[in-house]
Order: sequence, then C-alpha cells, then structure tokens
Amino acid sequence: MLDISQATSFLQSLGVKGSTATKAAEQAANSGSVTDPVNFLKQLQASLEELSSAASASASAAVVPDPQATSASTVYKSTQQTFAAEPSAAADKLPFKDLEEFRVWEKGLGSTFAPDYQSPDYLNMMGLARNGGDQEAFGRYAFFKNNPQFAADYEAIHSGALSTFPTDGSTLIKSDLSSMPEETASYYKENPAALRMAEGFSMDPTLYKMQLDGKLDIPYGTNTTEWLAQNQWTSDGVVSNNNRLTLAQAEYRGLDGNGADTYRLAKNDPVTGLMVDLDGKTYDPLTGQLSA
Repeated sequence: MLDISQATSFLQSLGVKGSTATKAAEQAANSGSVTDPVNFLKQLQASLEELSSAASASASAAVVPDPQATSASTVYKSTQQTFAAEPSAAADKLPFKDLEEFRVWEKGLGSTFAPDYQSPDYLNMMGLARNGGDQEAFGRYAFFKNNPQFAADYEAIHSGALSTFPTDGSTLIKSDLSSMPEETASYYKENPAALRMAEGFSMDPTLYKMQLDGKLDIPYGTNTTEWLAQNQWTSDGVVSNNNRLTLAQAEYRGLDGNGADTYRLAKNDPVTGLMVDLDGKTYDPLTGQLSA
C-alpha cells in the first residue's frame, strides 16, 4: 500500500505546489483506491487534472492558477526547446570561490519569491524547493560549482524573479523512450506526468502502462508496486531488475532524450558514502572535507 505522505512528497518534488499536492493525494485516498497501488496512481493523475482545471477556471476571480499541477494532458516541451545553458557562465565568474564563501553568499540571498513562483527543475532535481538545510550545503556548493550557469538564476529567484530555466520537469526524465514500444512511447510523450509518476515510484514505465491497460498478468497475492519496481520490460520479454538502482544511476536524459549533459553531477560512492566530484576527488558529503 502506498503511503499518502509519500505521494504528497513525490508530487511536490515534481514541482506541484504544496496545497495542490496535498489535495490530490487526499482525493486519491478518499476514492478508496489506496490499497491498489496502480489504481491509486491512476486516481492521483485524475485528481491533478481536476485540480488543474479548477485552478484555470478560477483565474477570472484573481486566483492564480497552478501551472505546476501537472495533468495527464500537459505536454512537456523538448529539452532543447526549454533548456539553454548560458554560454558565458563560468566557474571563475561565480560569487564564491570555496564552501565557506558559498555559505556566506547563500545566507545573504533574499527571501522574496514571486506570487507565481515555480520551482525550477534544477532545484527539484536537488530535492530543494526554496530552502536547503545546512547539512546539504556542500552538495549545493558542488552543484553550483559544476553548473555555474544556475547560480545567477538561484540568486534572482530569491529576490522575486521567475526562473529563466525549465520549471515543467522536462529536463528530469530518466527513461529512454526510444527503447519502449512505439505505442507506449507515444503515450508518455502525451502524458509525461504519468512517466514521472512511474519513475518516482521506481516502476518500469512499459510494465506500468501495460498494467494500466489490463494487459499484464501479475501472480495473485503479489505486491503490484514492488513487482513493477523489481522487473523490467525488454523486447525479448520481462526480466528481473532493480529499477530503484537503475533509475538512481541513470542520467537525466529529458523527455526528448537529448538532455544527458544538462546537469554535471558529482556521484555518491555507495561503498564509502563519500561524494566523488567530477575531477575524481572524494569528499565528505556533509563537511566537504577532502578525503585522503
């Protein structure tokens, strides 16, 4: 059974505003589908679409619609259309040179956000909405050091500006649509929220779509969500696979498959727990201390 709080947190990670995410999760739970993971996710999509439509209808009453209440009918633009790294951005133009200077710079940022603020993809990718804890400061420092084009934008949104980078989740897709059946790939191109949802719960997207269509036979008594997270569709048949690990290690390719170089990210060593930066040096992820 899916945890409602988990569903709410996941929707917020997609950029859905807190109130909308909570309402969508509650509506899905009240539908009685919470004990059936796949139907719960399907109802979650329907709730998001309903809430998004309601927000649009109330715009004339001076209520700002929630464009981040991503519905099944929302089509993401391609990575190439929505993402363009600033060519002049360079590490030597950053407002900080080391971790301590980064801490000072970040603490000095404003706290005024636009009424229609939408969290940019790069913050959702880092698990941030508007603020990050001090324990994750080194991770943020490493990200902006390796991706200097985002620093000015991060500073601007803290002073009331809207992000100039994608906020629609278009750069956060990890699945390779080219490896899916054509019908399935077409469905996800038109319903990217469903793909993000499948990825968010570590379910194989093709098998998830087959389950939605009633074309998948899962052994009776099996936990559907767990089965979808432990199996993978291939052109030669279904094989066992740890989808959680696969997705964790996958690059953000974007919905169009051209976003592999969008984010330059340090890696976490699962054995030592250390952060491995792009130059191969390893650091304590909490203190930023260089490992011997």
